[in-house]
Amino acid sequence: MEVIKGVGIDYDGMATEVFLEAIKILGGLKKLIEYRNLTWVPSLAEASYVVVLREVGLKSESEIAEELGITRQTVRNILRADPDKVLEYLESGEKGEVEHIAGGLAKLAYSRIKSGKSVG
Repeated sequence: MEVIKGVGIDYDGMATEVFLEAIKILGGLKKLIEYRNLTWVPSLAEASYVVVLREVGLKSESEIAEELGITRQTVRNILRADPDKVLEYLESGEKGEVEHIAGGLAKLAYSRIKSGKSVG
C-alpha cells in the first residue's frame, strides 16, 4: 500500500499548536522573557515545524531541510534533542552546553499534545 504524505494536513496549525504548548511548558510568555533568551522564539517556531513535519508528515531530514530552508544538520540537531535533558537544564537554571533546547521543547510539546496531556 502506498503512503501519501501530507494530503490535507494543516502543518501550520499543528506547528502553531506545538509552539504554544512549548511556551506553556516554559511557564508562559512572561517566563520566557525571564530566561532572557528571546532568540528561542524563532528557534522554537522552527523546531515546532521540524517535529510536526517529521512525526505527522513522515518527512525525511532532507525533505524537512529543503521545505523550511534550513540545513540538514539543524534538522538533525532538533530531532536528536532529548526532552528530559532540556527540562533538567531549564529547571536547574545552570548555564552551559545543553541539547538543542527548542528541539527538546518542541518534542516534549508534541508528545504531550499527542497523548492528550497538554499543559492547558
